[in-house]
Amino acid sequence: MADKETIVIKADPTDLKNLYAAFKNLEKDANDELKSKVTAISAWTATRIQAAAERAPMPKQATRVATTAKANKDRIPNITIGGSKARFSGGAVSGQVLFGSEFGAEPFLTKRVNGSNLGANTFGENKGRRFPDMSPPYNGGNEGYWIFPTLRDNQQEITTAWIMAVESILNNWARG
Repeated sequence: MADKETIVIKADPTDLKNLYAAFKNLEKDANDELKSKVTAISAWTATRIQAAAERAPMPKQATRVATTAKANKDRIPNITIGGSKARFSGGAVSGQVLFGSEFGAEPFLTKRVNGSNLGANTFGENKGRRFPDMSPPYNGGNEGYWIFPTLRDNQQEITTAWIMAVESILNNWARG
């Protein structure tokens, strides 16, 4: 059986070392307030991803995986998608379907084995396919269908909201 995969979408802590050091200097109440504000940003992002699943090539599958999207409580916006919570028919869990739903898979190819015809030798027919065709290329990888395009489309708004939350906390707690 395949591993149960989970995507955790968050910034690389090594890139944010100085920021984390500044957060450590905040009082507990300030850190708690920042976590609360940032968790709200992450929750908003998770709902955007869940809504985008309805526009995926296989919306029933994507929507089922999207039900696992949840905000994590932290000072940096981040969400988790996948894991083993949502079950599909046949016993698969959301983490096993996550990457195929987001990025698709190579077209199915049937072929002759020992002289018997197992089906048409064609690419791209999606008869009995578990995932959509591969998403278009993007930056050396694949574009994705609903998670990563949503993050790219909302990146500026997420970043702006996060900066405003951090500045608000730092300004309020620097004064008092």
